[in-house]
Amino acid sequence: MKRICIALDYNPSAEKVAKTGYAYAKALDAEIFLVHVISDASYYAIDYSPFLGYESPFNTGSMKLVQELMQGANNFLTDSAAHLGGGRIKTAVLEGEADEAILEYVNENKMDLLVIGTHSHSSFENVLMGNTAVKIVKHTKTPLLVVPTKVE
Repeated sequence: MKRICIALDYNPSAEKVAKTGYAYAKALDAEIFLVHVISDASYYAIDYSPFLGYESPFNTGSMKLVQELMQGANNFLTDSAAHLGGGRIKTAVLEGEADEAILEYVNENKMDLLVIGTHSHSSFENVLMGNTAVKIVKHTKTPLLVVPTKVE
């Protein structure tokens, strides 16, 4: 295994996921790729006229908001890479549905291992919100390390 992708979200449990993936990558002398997904940032860039007396705060400067979301995600990954101590860690901010964006990135970049975390939501929450980890497990063709992050 020479290429390991570690998918991180903004949950504090991402630190455990990052450190676990990093340890595997270092033990295997593999390249490390950190990714974060912004779910459809273009959604925030929709410009429309006020309706029903409501004017969206996103209407003015919406492209600036998208740029700020992207920059914030880039900063998060850059800081995460520095925290892990690796100047050679590559980072990428992805857009779209988290599971689809991660799987596409992993396939296109020929990753040997994908490291993700699971927040261990209840079955009810999974039905309502979906669960990125479950979707990835069901659809990946790449070996996968799932790091449980539930706090007891």
